[in-house]
Order: sequence, then C-alpha cells, then structure tokens
Amino acid sequence: MMTASPKTCWTITDEYPGMKSQVIGLAESIGLSSQHKTCKRKWPWGWLSLPFGNPLEQLTEESDPLTPPWPDLVISCGRRSAPLALAIKKESQGKTFCVHIQNPLFNHKAFDLIVAPQHDHLSGPNVVSTKGAIHKITPQKIKEGVKTYGALFKDFPRPYSTVLLGGNTNRYKMTQEAFENLLQAILLIRDKTQGSVLVTPSFRTPFQDILKKTLMNEPDIFLVDLEKVNPYLAMLGVADYIFVTDDSVNMVCEACFTGKPVYILPLLGHRDTKPKEFIQGLVQDGIVRIFQGSIDSWTYKPFNDTAKIAALVREKMKL
Repeated sequence: MMTASPKTCWTITDEYPGMKSQVIGLAESIGLSSQHKTCKRKWPWGWLSLPFGNPLEQLTEESDPLTPPWPDLVISCGRRSAPLALAIKKESQGKTFCVHIQNPLFNHKAFDLIVAPQHDHLSGPNVVSTKGAIHKITPQKIKEGVKTYGALFKDFPRPYSTVLLGGNTNRYKMTQEAFENLLQAILLIRDKTQGSVLVTPSFRTPFQDILKKTLMNEPDIFLVDLEKVNPYLAMLGVADYIFVTDDSVNMVCEACFTGKPVYILPLLGHRDTKPKEFIQGLVQDGIVRIFQGSIDSWTYKPFNDTAKIAALVREKMKL
C-alpha cells in the first residue's frame, strides 16, 4: 500500500459484500484513508436505471448519511450507487473525483473514471477495462492470515486443496441437486489428492445444514464455520490447489491472485452469464481449468487489476 494521503475518500455500495470488497480494496491500494457508506435508495428510485430528482434525498432510513464536507474522492460500485456518486460530485461543484466500478448504465461521460471488466464490453475515453474484479487481497494480508490461522490446519495431511463455495445470486438459484454435486466433488478432490480439503462457504451458500451434516465427520476435511472464524486468507495462503464455484468473478480473481493452480467447479443450471464468459476467457488464457476429475499443476502470471487501477487514480488525482 502507498503512503496515506491527507485527502479524504468515501466508498459507496449497497449491502452486497462483493461490491464492498471492491471499493474498499481500491481505496486501500490507492493509499487513502476511506470511510465506507452503505446506502440504498427508496423504492422506486433504487430500481430505476436512470436517476430522477436528487438521489441524496432518496436514501432509506437505514442508509449511512451522505452530507458535507464532501470527500476528495468517491468510489462507487454497482448501478444503484452510481447516481449517489454523481450527486456528490455535483454538490461539491465538481471538486470530488468520481470513480465508478462496473457499468453505471447511464451518463458515462460524467464520471472521471469508470473501471469496467472486459466482459462488460464497455468503452470510452474515461473507461479502463480490467481482466476481472477489483479486490482487497494483498500478499501481506495473505501472509498475516497464515500467521494468524495457519495452525488450524497443522494436523491435516498435505497437499491442501482449498474449496471456495458460492451460492445464490440475482441471476442464479442453486438447487439441492447442484449442491449435492458440489459435495461429491469435494470428496473426490480429497480422494484424488490423498490430502486434505479446506472448505469455506460464503454467506450466499444455501443448504448449510446439509453441508455440515455431510462434511463435519469426514476425515481430512476442514469445514469453516463462518459464525466462529473466517480463515479465508490463510486458506488461500496454504493452498496447493484452489477450487472455486463458477458464480463469482470476485472469488475467481482472488484465487488467481495467488498464482496457484485454480480449478473451476461448474454449477448445475448456471447458464451463460458474465461470470461464465469471464471464466471462459481465463480458460483460453491458460490461467484456470474446469474441474473434470483429474488434478494437475501448472503455472501462469497472476494478474492484479487493483494495483493497476490504483496507480491510474493516483496519477489522475496527482496524489
């Protein structure tokens, strides 16, 4: 991380953790002390593709306040947060530098910078494309995670296969059949490697009662209980192989940041979506492979879009 600047930064998203991790990750990489704002606009404004009225006057009572003094930089993510960012820029008389992650779907030219993944197919003079998603993972955080939680796995045999489970999204609802296929894949990974499988669900993962009942008493399987501990970074750090479900660009990008072999676990019923288009590109580039039963090792150059975008913002803001 760069030396902190005296300039101020707000990060703005709705309640989705994947968006929050992107804006905070970028702010940290830029080197600014930031304040996160979780904001939702009242119905129907929050569901409209175009802003009407003053978005700052449309916040729900549960939202964090957006009031002066305005920040030097605002980083927003997701179409519902985009109108709030531009409203802040307007209220600050253009003094707030406005960075938006993902396609805002409206008034593209009004943003100082739009950070859009290649699978959004967005272009323009103020648009910079990334291979995948911005994230908060750094080598130092992984090192600290291993130091803090690495002892949890000391009695488990090598090699370690880390499994990152996703779940329901706004475009996909995981069925019990798909989930049970994942459980069988986890057991197959253990048997193929003759090592241990370190499994972490996400807060989007359904059927967690079935997950616990099936895996808790299986030998050489470590199952995370997110209500007690979250050794996610340590699991990335100690992994010899990483397996990720195909519903999340964020999780795939974080896995690929490690440079370790990354296998994709395809979800039954998960049709052609942006995450799958993104993953197909990584397969073609030789970065990830689709898990089909065999397990090998390979190398690739990890990509770090977060550092690239942070450097660009610092340059444009003269930080």
